[in-house]
Amino acid sequence: MEPDCNYFNENSQSPLRSGEYSWVINNSVDTTTKLTACTYDRIIITTPAKTDFTEDSGVFRFDTVYNLNYESAIAVSDHYPVYATFWDNRDTD
Repeated sequence: MEPDCNYFNENSQSPLRSGEYSWVINNSVDTTTKLTACTYDRIIITTPAKTDFTEDSGVFRFDTVYNLNYESAIAVSDHYPVYATFWDNRDTD
């Protein structure tokens, strides 16, 4: 899902903003390798999944990890991968 900047108003009354969902990649995270500061990529989970969520989530900045310059990074992708970690041994839903 690409909700930010020109694609999505972060302050909208989207059904995905209801209490049934949690956004584990928040509005302050830049998920694009381009020179914009947009949260284009999200992970949204339902309330029952929250008990399995470890609270570990983020963006894998591969350009920093692999010491890539800007041109090399955007040749790989204009988006950073996003991740969230879940417990696999305590499923409660």
